[in-house]
Amino acid sequence: MSPSDPTQGAGGTPVPRPGEEPGTPVPGDDAVARPVTGVDPPRTGRSSAEIRADMDARRRQLSNSVDTLRTKVVEVTDWRSQIRRHRREIVTAAVVTGFVVGGLLALRRR
Repeated sequence: MSPSDPTQGAGGTPVPRPGEEPGTPVPGDDAVARPVTGVDPPRTGRSSAEIRADMDARRRQLSNSVDTLRTKVVEVTDWRSQIRRHRREIVTAAVVTGFVVGGLLALRRR
């Protein structure tokens, strides 16, 4: 979208063409009025009961995903369990750090 694009208004909203004002029927569109926002609803051919059932299923799936994520976040941020699981790596890092710091201090005293 460029600033000089005549089909785009402020915020990227489409500007209606002459004869195509929001809320008026558009030829070839089965005389369906356009919503005031200028965006047609998707035509899926599904009943409202099917859409509601799909929304309920998605809500359940989202709830399960959030619960799983919450559990994983708790596991990752539990520092005590991280120390228990990675004891060998932590001891190795501490030893290496001790040798490096000790070596630097020994070089500094010379």
